[in-house]
Amino acid sequence: MSNPNDAKTGDDGEIKRNEYKKMGIYDFVRRDIEKFHAHPEEAIISPELLKSGDQKPPPEFVRNVWGSAAGVGSGDFHIYRGIRRREYARLEAIEKDAEEERLNAEFHERQKMLDELAAAKTAKKRQKRQKKKLKRINKSANSSVSKDDEDST
Repeated sequence: MSNPNDAKTGDDGEIKRNEYKKMGIYDFVRRDIEKFHAHPEEAIISPELLKSGDQKPPPEFVRNVWGSAAGVGSGDFHIYRGIRRREYARLEAIEKDAEEERLNAEFHERQKMLDELAAAKTAKKRQKRQKKKLKRINKSANSSVSKDDEDST
């Protein structure tokens, strides 16, 4: 008795249920792209975005402290190497955060300076426009007064 769900391929060549096909990297990418295109309204969440830069803090107390090479087991080097790798990664993350903070502070300082320069330039141009406007108003007022004087004589 064969189950209809266990059929290998249909007439149209499509793979049916319970059929396994060896997939290469292009097949995986194609499958993911087709999945994304099937539901375009859903947000695509990248695994890189889910990773957090936060690491576990270093241990308060290291139980197995190695004094001399005598009595060190065969696995202790691997433990030491893991601890050293985590510590170097932690120090690198601290340095990276400090550099990022420094660059951010420099950017904000420069942005503040540029904003002040732009505000000063704008104020100067505003003052020039207002001065020009006052001259125009005074000139039109003077010309209307002089016309009134000419009309009255």
